[in-house]
Amino acid sequence: MSFSLARCVETAAGLLDACGPLEPVQLVLSARDVQLEIGGAGPAAVESLGRLAAVVGADLVTSPPCGAVTHSLTADLADGLVLVAGVCPPLTDVIGGGGVLVTSTRHTAELLRSVLPWVRGLDDQVLGAPELWVVDQGHAHSLRLMLAAAAGDDLQLLGTAAGQGLTGLRLWPTDSGLDGAGQLPCGRTARIGIVSSY
Repeated sequence: MSFSLARCVETAAGLLDACGPLEPVQLVLSARDVQLEIGGAGPAAVESLGRLAAVVGADLVTSPPCGAVTHSLTADLADGLVLVAGVCPPLTDVIGGGGVLVTSTRHTAELLRSVLPWVRGLDDQVLGAPELWVVDQGHAHSLRLMLAAAAGDDLQLLGTAAGQGLTGLRLWPTDSGLDGAGQLPCGRTARIGIVSSY
């Protein structure tokens, strides 16, 4: 079986379409799995997770570690992908100015589809095991590609390869490896993080 980050992105977008409106989500997408956290506390987040469970035909698991109740699910998706989902505490920067939610699940699915040409290019370059992190912050989305560099990898070459298809690409060294940013054809900013694993 051939795994593909682009296929995972397409599957995640379709999954969000099928769920309808959810509380703001955080996604970590790889060629093998969809990790989805619903940000928020209380009944609205659990209800959103319940809708996701119904769409994928999974049981919602409730467990009480250390006195706190957590909700999660795991499901097999098409093409060998695995979904792991749960409820997480709300991010501190979710729903910025004025506390008004301006993003939606539909916006998140549209964002995923807008990055597909870039992600397909990443698949073509065989960049190891990249992860695409997408966070709905309530007022905007953040988008970040994470890569782990192995011993002997040239960080600058990895950064340039990951940024192929982005305009205005900038790369800079960090204590942990290399960071970067560029513009997607759709106008959104994509950030790149390459972590040195040696």
